[in-house]
Amino acid sequence: MTVRVVAAILLTLAVVFGVLAWNARLVAQGDAQGDSRVRAEWREADTKRQAAESAAAAQAQAESAERQRRAREEDQLKQQQAERNAREQAQREADLRTALARADSRNRGLLGTIADLNARAAAAAAAMSGAGQDSGAVALIGEASTARELLGQCSSRYTAVAADADGLRSQVIGLQDFVATVCRAPIDNHNAQANEAQ
Repeated sequence: MTVRVVAAILLTLAVVFGVLAWNARLVAQGDAQGDSRVRAEWREADTKRQAAESAAAAQAQAESAERQRRAREEDQLKQQQAERNAREQAQREADLRTALARADSRNRGLLGTIADLNARAAAAAAAMSGAGQDSGAVALIGEASTARELLGQCSSRYTAVAADADGLRSQVIGLQDFVATVCRAPIDNHNAQANEAQ
């Protein structure tokens, strides 16, 4: 072989190795550019993600604070309603005690009147039996006394039953007010649902 052929081969090999080295350099440069571009995109995506997470956390915190504020306001309103209901219930109970005291006073007056009438009737009956009068009239006086005694007992019992009924009525009104205002359950809807269930 001649020197020219060897030189051509060497020159060809040098060109091939040069092209391969140049290609490797270009690939490495492309990889570095791709790597820096991917890293920049990752940083940008990570920054966006962190900003979105921060915004979501701030929004969640604001919503939680708003829910807590509403819950506090609702609790305060319920407390105020409960206090108002308690005052109204106490007033109803005081009115009931006053009415019961008046009814007891009237009953004591009625029982006093009955006792007076019965005492007079007993005296009249004793005077009649001593004078030899009609025993039928004495019996009627005794029956009238018994009727008056029964009227007094009925009046006392009626007053006691009325007091119990008024006490229960006051209690039911208080409970309904509590449910309607503090628990915020509409009474009419509850009654309608109960009627539908029947």
